[in-house]
Amino acid sequence: RATLFACSTSIPHKDAMLQILDILLNVIGPLFLFIGVAVFLGHRFRPDPRGFSVILIYFFIPALVFRGISRSPLEGPEMAGLLGVVVGVMIVSVLLGLLIERWQHYDARTGGALVLSVLLMNAANYGVPVNVFAYGPEAEQRAIIYYVGSMIFGNAAAVYFASRGHGSLRKALRNVAGVPITYAALAGLIVNLADWTLPLPLERALNIAADGAIPGMLALLGLTLAHTHWNARWKPVLLAMGVRLVIAPLVAVPLALLFGLSGLSFQVAVTQSAMPTAVLTNALASQFGSDAELTAAATLASTLASVVTLTIIISLLRI
Repeated sequence: RATLFACSTSIPHKDAMLQILDILLNVIGPLFLFIGVAVFLGHRFRPDPRGFSVILIYFFIPALVFRGISRSPLEGPEMAGLLGVVVGVMIVSVLLGLLIERWQHYDARTGGALVLSVLLMNAANYGVPVNVFAYGPEAEQRAIIYYVGSMIFGNAAAVYFASRGHGSLRKALRNVAGVPITYAALAGLIVNLADWTLPLPLERALNIAADGAIPGMLALLGLTLAHTHWNARWKPVLLAMGVRLVIAPLVAVPLALLFGLSGLSFQVAVTQSAMPTAVLTNALASQFGSDAELTAAATLASTLASVVTLTIIISLLRI
């Protein structure tokens, strides 16, 4: 009888270990293989990440945002609830980042990079597949809606904080107005609501650029990491990780309940809120003179640590 009990308890444990191994190998593993190649090329050829970030910010990423919003099922109370969670989590994250900046007496450049690191979560190339793996294919649309919300509400603030420590307030606001990501989001929303179909040549060109956005962002992360110096950077990185990986999903729980989310939508909202720092932070930091080394370190460290935190969060949400 004791042997049978031991066998029965070992099966769930074995399934849990297989799930963790599958996430490591099939979701996170390819990501780090890609980044590792970019790091090697960065060390070998020493390209300037700033020039590459221009192509991403002004072409590839706007195309990705436009396509994601124009094709998203933007309707229903669940959509409103998911967007409400996005806005609430981002507001709390920014406020906490500013409090940490003041508490630690960081200069505007470092503080801006820290706020950037807690504001933008990797809800696209990391968040969508993780949610699909954890909760099934029905989670994909909800995860995309969350990602679209993070793009709409997060990019203007992100550009501002990336620019804040490198020039005047007027220049920072001018940078916000000059970045096409927000305009791409609005254009995608108009196309979605109007149910328009783009001319085939334009649609195909946008698809080519959109398909290149995620590998481009991962390549930029690797190039930035190749130039990163790790000395005395762990304190702001750990603080950013704490907000992004722990506090943000804790904030998402009452917000999701407040907006009436339940079941799969509740699970996706909390899980997406727990995603690590987005690769986009490195493109913005490189382009607008923020502390790109800090954002790169926060992106890498939070992505590594998220293997543990996301496993715990997903396990709790499945109970």
